[in-house]
Amino acid sequence: MNPRSLAALAVAWLAATAPAAGAETWPPEPTLHYASLETARDSIGAIVSRCVGGADTAIHVSRAPVSFEYLYAKGSAKGWAFRVTVNDTTPCPDVEIEQSLADAGWVESFGYSADGTDGSTMGYLSREYFCLVEGTWDGGDDTDDTYVPVPGCKVTVTCVPRREDDIPRQ
Repeated sequence: MNPRSLAALAVAWLAATAPAAGAETWPPEPTLHYASLETARDSIGAIVSRCVGGADTAIHVSRAPVSFEYLYAKGSAKGWAFRVTVNDTTPCPDVEIEQSLADAGWVESFGYSADGTDGSTMGYLSREYFCLVEGTWDGGDDTDDTYVPVPGCKVTVTCVPRREDDIPRQ
């Protein structure tokens, strides 16, 4: 076989076996990289600040070191948590924070996903770190149509080192 035919055959084989343009792997692998936990913390802090603003006195934000227990892997890790407390009818910023993390390149970790009438959680991954967004609020009383839920919510955004073995068991 001449070199041109061999090259054409190789190109045809690569085209036939390569993933389609725009095809995604599932679950998607994170490509976002942070040099340190503190860099990830500061990035998440900026996201939280943008999502809650600073002028509303009914919204309070704090940051503190935490110890985090992994759900699927045995063990814990030191990390950082941002706590947002909304004391009025301002919309809870959990969904906006989650969307901002996704927009910044964090990938959803569905093993940490839960949603209910009183709150929700969603995990996010970068290459080295795991972030958990937890929102809680008064979801009301399905048995009492006169019940008025207490306004406000609490959101905790926790960032810790990622563990490859922190995945649901099949």
